[in-house]
Formats: sequence, structure tokens, C-alpha cells
Amino acid sequence: MIDLLGGSSYLDIDSFNDVPNDLNNPNRIVGEDDTFRYNYKLYASEYNGFAQAQFKYNKIDFYLAGNLGKTNYQREGLYKSGNFKDNSLGKSDELDFTTYGLKAGATYKLTGRHLIDVNTAYFIDAPTLRNTFSNSRYNNSTVNGITEEKVKNVDVSYIFRSPTINARLTGYYTKIEDASEISFFFADGIASLGRDENSAFVQEVLTGLDKQHLGVELGIEAQITSTIKLKGAAAFGQYTYANNPNVYLTSDDFISMSKNNELINDRGEYNLGKSYLKDYKIAGGPQQAYQIGFEYRDPDYWWFGATSNFFSHAYVDVSPVARTRNFYQDVDGAPFDNYDPEVAKDLLRQEQFGDYMLVNLVGGKSWKVDDYFIGFFATINNVFDKEYKTGGYEQGRYSTYQTLTEDTSNSKRIFGPKYWYGYGTTYYLNVYIRFNKINYNNYENF
Repeated sequence: MIDLLGGSSYLDIDSFNDVPNDLNNPNRIVGEDDTFRYNYKLYASEYNGFAQAQFKYNKIDFYLAGNLGKTNYQREGLYKSGNFKDNSLGKSDELDFTTYGLKAGATYKLTGRHLIDVNTAYFIDAPTLRNTFSNSRYNNSTVNGITEEKVKNVDVSYIFRSPTINARLTGYYTKIEDASEISFFFADGIASLGRDENSAFVQEVLTGLDKQHLGVELGIEAQITSTIKLKGAAAFGQYTYANNPNVYLTSDDFISMSKNNELINDRGEYNLGKSYLKDYKIAGGPQQAYQIGFEYRDPDYWWFGATSNFFSHAYVDVSPVARTRNFYQDVDGAPFDNYDPEVAKDLLRQEQFGDYMLVNLVGGKSWKVDDYFIGFFATINNVFDKEYKTGGYEQGRYSTYQTLTEDTSNSKRIFGPKYWYGYGTTYYLNVYIRFNKINYNNYENF
């Protein structure tokens, strides 16, 4: 407790379910600097070994590498939660993950200027600690069927090198399998919970999630004259969900419902089955980007450069629960009476953000004064103050056909997607003094 906001104390109970947050200290009065609501520790240990062998020959260089490791996770609850009496206090079962990986690559020298580079890898990685415990604040429950993630990767590059031009063209493919993800939000209209109790603060747990990344990248740099350099880059990618993972919801609100609802187990988990995410785009930035720029370096030790950067194919992060049966089922388990497949298709269409271009400038100057080098460099990013979305996500609160239809009919949505925006014009200036003082008299002692 940082600040009581004028009050004298705070009663540490869950006001929604009217139970103590710590049954070992019921009706506990909290003051400043006291812990309340939840209190726990997370333990993680990781052991890893790595070996690599490299071989170099006239026409080919190659390497072989491998790693072997062990990762352990455990939670220790310091409170006995009133909502999770049998699954909150003390240490959880210890989770053990065996990790290993194999990697190999080779560079074949067609000539001194033309090279082919190939890399391939297969890794078994432990899930992150955050995505292992479904609600670590309050209980020791782990994600159902939690297992190691599998990563497959291959990339092939053509490299060209000359005194005036350097270029690289790369194609890549990455597949991630058996990943898990956890999200927290307040949901309205959860199917099959009953008409009087169909809302709750939930943890949305995805399991068995597969992702696929493939694309092509090109980079080129040309020294046109001794002072002018041109450079360009292009990235064309397609990042998608590769399967339909399973999704279930957990909530402390479900605990009291489990006795009267056969769809909720005694751990407060409601299984929604498959989330139909396959072929939806993965959010996280633009999947296509292109750049062209130049750099001028004057013999008098000043330089200037500019780049134009075009970005496209960025997408909002979709709501998995809205792609389950919960979307079209009413709270009684039957489909909505007014369900229209064409309207549903439009509601579930993934939003693509608009394309945008950013222009950046950079330059600097240096001077030599006796044994000192004095200089500066400065950058101006987004010169034209372009407004653009860098990301966003669909809110999970309204995730049924009925609630989304009503929300989108408003002139301004109540629970529409949340967005992040990039900076406008930004400025950076660095001034430096560099020197190297050596007392040559000290060398007489050697």
C-alpha cells in the first residue's frame, strides 16, 4: 500500500466475492507499506551448455552447434486466497523442462565476390515463466498441458561483395509450435454461464499455438563516389497463425459457479475449445518495409544522410475468444436468433493499419584541436511529423456476435480496439570530446 488517499486503513478482502484475500489473516487491516490482495514468489533456475565446431576451407566454411539445458519453475504463495483455498498457499509442484537445440550452417564461396550462405536450426525451448502459471497472483495453477516450445528455422542468403557494391538477398522460414499465451481482461457475455452471471474478470489461456514466419529481405549499399554512398533495403514478410489453438478461461468468479455448472471444473476453468485463428496475421509491427537513402561524407570531416522509410501490412492483434464458439452462442448455449454469417464475417475481419512513410535525417561534424577530437552528430526522425499506428489489439470485453453488433452500431465504439501511436518529429543531439593522453615517460620503466 503506497497511499491510503486520506483514509486511515484498508480492509484486505475481495470486495467482489466478499472473501478474505488471506484466510490466515481474515479481516486484516492494511496500512501504508503493507502488502495486500496477493503475495507470492516465483523461482526459476536455468542450466545450459553449448558447443560449436567451425571448419574453414578454400571454397566452403561451415559450422555445427548444439546446446542442452534444463529449466525449472516453481511458485510459492504467501497468502491463502479465499477464492483458491486449496491451491494458493505454499509451493506449487516444480515444473521441469528439458531444452536442447541443433544448428548448422555453411558459406559456399562461388567466387571472391559471390557467396551462398545457409543456416538451419531446430530448438526445444522452455515456455516463459509468465506463460506457465495461468494466474500466478492468486494460485499455483499451471497452464493445462504446458510443454516445451519447438522452433524450426532455415534461411538462405546470396551475398555479393565488390569495391563499390555490397548486397545481400535472404529468404527465411520459421515455425514455432506448442506455444502458450495468457491475457487478462474483463469479459461480457460469456456463453453458458447463465443470464444473471455472464461477466467476469478472466485469464484467457491459449495452448498448442503454432506460428509461422516467412519472407524475403534485401539490403544493398553502393559507394557511388568517394564521398557519396547510396543504400536501400526491402523486407517482404508474411507472419501468420498456423493452426487453431485451444483456449480456456479461468477466473476466481468461476469457482462459485463450478458446483452448479458442469462446463466449469473445480479449478475454475471454462474450456471454449478451438479458437479459429489459422491464417490470421500476427501483430507486432509492419510485415513489409522498404528503405532508400544516401550518405555524404566530406573530406573536411562533416557528413550528412537521409533515409525514406515506407511501412505497410501491419495488423491489429485479434481477440482469440471472439474466434471461439462463444462468439455465436447465447448464454443458454444456443446460437443467437439474429445471427447473420455475412455480418459475422465482417465483424471478425482483421483490421489492417494504413501505410505510412517516415523521413529521417542525420548529420555531424568533427574537429581536431591539438590532441583532442571535438564533434557532434544530430538526428531528426519523422521530419514531416507523420501520425501513424504502430500496433493495437481488439478488446476481449465484447467478444460475442450480440455485443459486437451493438458496439459497432454506435457512432463511436465503447470497447473498440486500442491503438498505439508512433512518435511525431523527434530530435537528438550528441556533443563529444575525445582524447587519449599517454605519458611516454612511463615506458622507460619497461
